[in-house]
Amino acid sequence: MKDEAIIDLIYEKNELGLLKLSDKYEKLLIHIATGILGSRSRDVEECVNDTYLKIWKNIERYDMEKASLKTYLKVIIRNTAINKLRDMRRREEREFTEDVSDIAKYYIDQRQNVESQVFSKENMKQLNKVIAHLSKKDQELVIRKYYYLQSSKEIANATGMTVTAIDSRLSRLRNRMKLEFENEINAWDGSQKGAKYG
Repeated sequence: MKDEAIIDLIYEKNELGLLKLSDKYEKLLIHIATGILGSRSRDVEECVNDTYLKIWKNIERYDMEKASLKTYLKVIIRNTAINKLRDMRRREEREFTEDVSDIAKYYIDQRQNVESQVFSKENMKQLNKVIAHLSKKDQELVIRKYYYLQSSKEIANATGMTVTAIDSRLSRLRNRMKLEFENEINAWDGSQKGAKYG
């Protein structure tokens, strides 16, 4: 169906117009949203649905003489996806600080005996101290990779970095964190032995 006919149907609030719009342009909309949001299929789907809703509600603002329907849709989906990505980043940024301080409780096996549980909690406290000393950007990479289990490609889409840069930075961070974590644990062990025999 031609764009003019689709637009006429939407003007008339005929839902067939949305169906024909979807048939013709949904693959393009998904492609654009995925390029911005990565493999978050639910968020991509929401962006596509939001785009349809904006067209449905605001069709009278569209002027075919200024832009083709395809171009108009591309602008809407792009802006919608960028806004969603910004909202997600703000939300995740607020959560990162809480995640760093609370990360221990998700990794403690309640079936351990009391002594092992205390030691495990202490390990996580030391690890949290190490993570807390990282820059905000490095904290974000570590938590995305090891807490949210995101792939390097997903992190790249969310942060604007390249996959190569992320892998390289995470490799350096792993080595640095391992060394600092071992130093923290050794210092803690030493203080515990001192307290025990002092």
